[in-house]
Amino acid sequence: MSLLKKSKKIKVPVAKLVPGLYVDLELSWNKHPFLFSRFKIKTQQEVDIIQGLDLQEVTVIPSKSDAKVPAADKQQAPVQVASEEQLWQEKEAKVQEAAQYRRRRSELAKRYKETVKKVKRLTQDLNVSPANAMRDAAEVVDEMAKAFESDGDILINLINISPDDYSFYNHALNTTVLAMLVGRSLGIKGEQLRDLGIGAMLHDVGKALLPSAVVMKRGPLTKAEKSLLQTHTIAGVKLASKVHDLSKDAKAIIAQHHEFLDGSGYPQGLKGEAINNNAKIVAITNIYDNLCNPPNPDNALPPKAVMAILFAKYKGKLDGTLVQRFITNMGVYPPGTVVRLSDDSIGLVTAINAKALLKPQVLLYSPDIPRREALSIDLAEQDEISITDVLKPEDYDKRIYDYLGIKERVGYFFEMIDMNR
Repeated sequence: MSLLKKSKKIKVPVAKLVPGLYVDLELSWNKHPFLFSRFKIKTQQEVDIIQGLDLQEVTVIPSKSDAKVPAADKQQAPVQVASEEQLWQEKEAKVQEAAQYRRRRSELAKRYKETVKKVKRLTQDLNVSPANAMRDAAEVVDEMAKAFESDGDILINLINISPDDYSFYNHALNTTVLAMLVGRSLGIKGEQLRDLGIGAMLHDVGKALLPSAVVMKRGPLTKAEKSLLQTHTIAGVKLASKVHDLSKDAKAIIAQHHEFLDGSGYPQGLKGEAINNNAKIVAITNIYDNLCNPPNPDNALPPKAVMAILFAKYKGKLDGTLVQRFITNMGVYPPGTVVRLSDDSIGLVTAINAKALLKPQVLLYSPDIPRREALSIDLAEQDEISITDVLKPEDYDKRIYDYLGIKERVGYFFEMIDMNR
């Protein structure tokens, strides 16, 4: 299977290179000072550096070039390499920046796992110690609300999770993060935002009272099992009734997150305005995460495909305005999307910023770079590189899957952007 799109390529003597040509150096990453092996030459200095790489000719892709490909001859131009050292230094700086980014992502994954443990504990405590459960829930949601209420930018990050580490507590946290992202975009603040967060975190709490063999069953549910699973909303309301400090809106989310606008949902078959607005938000983020993280990971859908399903399959069932708001905030390339870039490289979207949705952060696949040193780039800082295509799992092979650290399960967690880093 070819990883690159078929583009016409020609060989051009290095003496004939000019700015505007799109070149493929076809060298190992550590054999040249440029950040990428395929790029459009911007300056004469870059031409001079390429001419100093001990190459007789270079592959040029005319369709990606701005300049006319010159006629070939064997005349060599003078070689000037005055700024090569500077390029190597800049490349090393990018390598260090990527290492720092990996450390930050590792710390973020640790925070995510710790938060999941808190969600598990408070869920299990809800039945026996509701006051403690509410205190813990408020603590978790308060931390999140402070970030989502701030004026700064927030990154929504991908957290890769192995199947053995995944449970419906991860689903509860994913749903909460995404619901609060939507709430922030709607201008929801204060106690209303916290009610949305607590309700989203506890939306499936009734499942804690059901057999895990049914809740996490990988195969198709029998009719009886499906009916049993649908009782989790009623069971959740009963648990919530023990918590005197739980708001009306939070309880409505637990009761109504499976209701649909057309009345086809459960448990009451509510319609339209009879459904709590916060429950409408959680209904969307709940379905989104369930499709990305189904009981059987073999049935998981790519985030981009799930976006399309929310529009098509659930039209008239979910609030269209809220669906649009959710998609707008998650972007054209949600975290977890595998993309092809304009230089034909392959990457995994690892984080999005609502203010630069077409320019997410991308972890790059490069067989020349060890996996543990994989380069991550912020496309918002790359004028010459853009996303040209979204890839499906069948479009790339296992070595890319393994290199990018793609797992069967995905999580989502927030991060405040430090403008000084």
